[in-house]
Amino acid sequence: MATKPSKSKSASILSRWSAIKPRLFALFLDWMIWGYLAYGVVYLLNYYWYTNIHYYGRLTIPAWGWPLVFIGTIELAIISHAFSHSIGLNTFGLRLMTNSYENPSLTQRLRRYLAWHLGVIAIPITLWSRTKHNWFLHDRLSGTQMFPIKEIKDQISTIPTRPWYKTNRGVMGIMLIGTTLWVGWLVTQIDLHTMFRRAGESAYLWKEILSPHFTYLIHPNPVLQQSIIGGMLETLFMALLATVVGMVVAFPLSFLGARNIMGFNPLGWLIFTVTRGFFNAVRSVEALLWGTIFAVWVGFGPFAGALALATHTAAALGKLYSEQVEGIDPGPLEAIAATGARRWQVVLYGVVPQIIPSYLAFTLYRWDINVRMATVIALVGGGGLGRIMFYYKNKVGMIPDAWNQVGAVIFVIVGVVWLIDYLSGRVREKIV
Repeated sequence: MATKPSKSKSASILSRWSAIKPRLFALFLDWMIWGYLAYGVVYLLNYYWYTNIHYYGRLTIPAWGWPLVFIGTIELAIISHAFSHSIGLNTFGLRLMTNSYENPSLTQRLRRYLAWHLGVIAIPITLWSRTKHNWFLHDRLSGTQMFPIKEIKDQISTIPTRPWYKTNRGVMGIMLIGTTLWVGWLVTQIDLHTMFRRAGESAYLWKEILSPHFTYLIHPNPVLQQSIIGGMLETLFMALLATVVGMVVAFPLSFLGARNIMGFNPLGWLIFTVTRGFFNAVRSVEALLWGTIFAVWVGFGPFAGALALATHTAAALGKLYSEQVEGIDPGPLEAIAATGARRWQVVLYGVVPQIIPSYLAFTLYRWDINVRMATVIALVGGGGLGRIMFYYKNKVGMIPDAWNQVGAVIFVIVGVVWLIDYLSGRVREKIV
């Protein structure tokens, strides 16, 4: 007869893993940060080499250099954990302290850093051995330990804190922001000198756009057989139907994508993961690409545009809705569950009343977004006001007032978006 596993042993292993997990994640995060900074430095060196030393050459890292980068970034992450309070430790709520909840001395920090390498070699033994507080070998040898801040906050409240810009996480944050902006400036090839020098060349364009011709505001254009007002109505209904369809699809899926609703058993976690993955995958594809797919599928026109917007809306609202479900007050749910209610009853009477106002506010805001996105969808044949605007834009140089006609469409779009934003804002005020 099979024996039942020891409950105490299972709990011990679980608590040990719970203690180790944030430390591993914190180390991985700091390693990624140092790796990103290393990439930024290599990119900047490469750019300097390309522009100042050898125009046709490229500064490359030899094959043996990448293992050094790999090991070097890990070492920097370990140093950050041993000698400072890093971004990773701060993110996962950890702090290096002595066993008496004091800041470690420099000797203890150095001993911890050196013993970490020995601990990695002996990790099969030290990881699962029964030790107090789940200590690693370098914890025991240095007399220090990574404590969760929330558990020792009363003991460390008297330790003076330094200004943020003198801490490791402050310096690293400044380095991350600075490197990102510097690399981003070079990657996007920003040239302010050219922008200001050629500003006068675009003056005629602004003049014509700001002098709109409303020739076809009401009367249809003979070629397009559509007026600007007709295109506006087409855009509004396309955005409205896309929002409604997206909302209908997103509403039930939002409960399947909420941790506090599905995270109670392996099957629930699987459904949650698949649903969130669906939201992330679909909304990561721009609506313009969805418009291209549906234009090939159902043909050019507002139907393809509405399907593209509805697809993107369902995923975007589903993500917003599910996060709103995760942020509800658990008190009413626990009270309803205590009465013996079923799971669906808890959701219906405990969750839905809390989320309806936010759901409606998000939906109205999404309709506002869809009206603007419907204009861009016209690039792939989505119809509406965008179709008229891009028609006149493509006629620049062929008809004398092309930019003036584009300006007329832009003025109508701005007016419609402003009106919808004003009305939806007032409605959201009443709801929320």
